[in-house]
Amino acid sequence: MPAIVRKKAHGVSTRGEVVDGAADIGVAYQVFSDAVVEDVVVKNSPRGFKFHNGKNLVVRRCETENVVGDGIYLTKTSNVLLENNRVGAAPGEGADCCQFAYQNKDNNISSDVVIRGNLFLQSPDSTSNKGALVCDKTQKYLVEYNYIGGKNFSFSSVGDDAVVRSNIMRDGRMNDYSFGYGIGDKVDHAGHHVYDNWIENSNRGVSLSGFSDQGLAFRKDVDIHDNVIKECDIAFFANRPWSGSFRRNIFLRCKQDIVLRAKGEATAGEVEDNYVNDGSFLSVTPPPLRFRPDGKASVASGEWTSEPDEIRIQWRNKGIDIPGANRPSIAVEPGMELSCVLLARKEQNWMIAIAETAYDQFMPRAWQEKMLPWQKRYLSI
Repeated sequence: MPAIVRKKAHGVSTRGEVVDGAADIGVAYQVFSDAVVEDVVVKNSPRGFKFHNGKNLVVRRCETENVVGDGIYLTKTSNVLLENNRVGAAPGEGADCCQFAYQNKDNNISSDVVIRGNLFLQSPDSTSNKGALVCDKTQKYLVEYNYIGGKNFSFSSVGDDAVVRSNIMRDGRMNDYSFGYGIGDKVDHAGHHVYDNWIENSNRGVSLSGFSDQGLAFRKDVDIHDNVIKECDIAFFANRPWSGSFRRNIFLRCKQDIVLRAKGEATAGEVEDNYVNDGSFLSVTPPPLRFRPDGKASVASGEWTSEPDEIRIQWRNKGIDIPGANRPSIAVEPGMELSCVLLARKEQNWMIAIAETAYDQFMPRAWQEKMLPWQKRYLSI
């Protein structure tokens, strides 16, 4: 069918359509509210989906195929859920799989965004000079259970108040500064909580920097922990002033672990208790996370490639360590979002494993398509 264009659309849904060969944008919504777009495929088009100036938007189980430009492009949107979409590589110059853009106008900033379960399949072989996912000046966003491919970068996270957890981010290799997860433009940013991710095959795994050596922009309250950073040239890079912490991360066969330069070194940020692994000691079966009839949650040790010399347990609420909660079980309270990390050592090698339980009401598409290896990690009490 031809392109779908909705203007001044309120309470409108688009479901089960295939747009093949649109002249420009496959699906465009402008000035809208309470919109649902589900099971829509855009293919063989210059651009995929575009949403501008709207609120209360759900985009679920949509796909792009052979779309040259941005797969999903959003400006001035609020209360957005992007769930279980499959966005193919965006090969056009300057194209991303998914971008929340603000086009250099602050009134175009998006806010209150959830991005979960998606596959953003940017490819190292793409002719794009960008990457997979961009949250540009976005405010209050949760990004979880996604597979995020890359080219110049995997996830350019240049907004504020971000929670980024349990994603795979990989293949940021195009330039020296390319990264898996990066907070990298020339303005201040604050409030990034980044944990339980697997970041791999990038020049810089996590980067508090930018596309130049400009070093004035401040990264405030950045908390990065319990990530596995694998086969990156530099696991953690910072050349900007920052505050917060970088802790309890695993450097798995990285060439360099930590590089702090200029104002990235003279900083209030804490870098401590990170560990190396040569790849010989890994988690095989994740620790099972259970909620028991007696009102307690419990965790077991799971399976490792060999018997650990020691295992440390740390329970968390909303990703934040609960002081003293280091035993196999814990009493829970209403309002908790409970998770548990196990840190294990075999000789000089350390590895983390995040406790898991079965998916129930929500099942990520990235997991269904076997590109995300873990199940549910967070229990809301």
